[in-house]
Amino acid sequence: MFEARAGRTDLVRSRHKGPLRVQRAFYPEGDCCHLYLLHPPGGMVPGDDLRVALGLSHGAQALLTTPSAGRVYRSDLAKTAQSQGISAELLTGTCLEWLPQETIVYEGAEAELSNRFDLQGDASLCAWDIVVLGRRASGEGFSKGRCLQKIEISRDGIPLLHERTEWLGGSAMLDAPWGMNGMSVSGTLFATLQCDQDRMDSLREGLAELIASRGWLPAEWGLSQKRDIFLARYLGNSPEQCRKGFIWLWSQLRPLLNGRAACPPRIWNT
Repeated sequence: MFEARAGRTDLVRSRHKGPLRVQRAFYPEGDCCHLYLLHPPGGMVPGDDLRVALGLSHGAQALLTTPSAGRVYRSDLAKTAQSQGISAELLTGTCLEWLPQETIVYEGAEAELSNRFDLQGDASLCAWDIVVLGRRASGEGFSKGRCLQKIEISRDGIPLLHERTEWLGGSAMLDAPWGMNGMSVSGTLFATLQCDQDRMDSLREGLAELIASRGWLPAEWGLSQKRDIFLARYLGNSPEQCRKGFIWLWSQLRPLLNGRAACPPRIWNT
């Protein structure tokens, strides 16, 4: 539980069961709390259920990230799910930035990934979820296994975004143009912002310039507005380039989200 106290946001209550825990809070911006979630095992085996539940009370502002990629290992037990989820309740006047590194789903895994955010009043949110199917660098595809991803955002009980994506190992959609188109990385960034056409055009131009200047691998990028939610999509083969593109977008959106300039967590530089 995060609370605004004496000019800054404090983590006032924290409890854990199992190896998942949090590092001490950092305050590189003064009042906004930066927190790192640590999972020492580094991955999930069959039967694991990893849950993170967050609460932000009135006026709290927090940025959470992870020090390394998450991993969902191969399941040798038929249909034994490996579940990972975050749920957050944001009261009026709060802002949450949930910016984890990617989740790598090994071939043969049975992954279930969920993201649920319940906002009240004028609470604001920016978050992303990056999923990597298989380990291409190691010669591993995703010919078997399953990955289910859910993203749910509501405000005052009214749904703003509800997405469900299921990848089945070896299925036609992994190679089809209407699906993954032969790519292995799918990323979604979502923020509670309304961007007009001029701003969308500016973001598209800036992102295109970034991609060209870095010489990144071919990929599909998309920016769109869905009611009160700004969405950015990535479909390609580089989780690193997806993450760097999302970081650039976050740096452009953050002043609109909470009035702050971008302040990247120090752990991103390691």
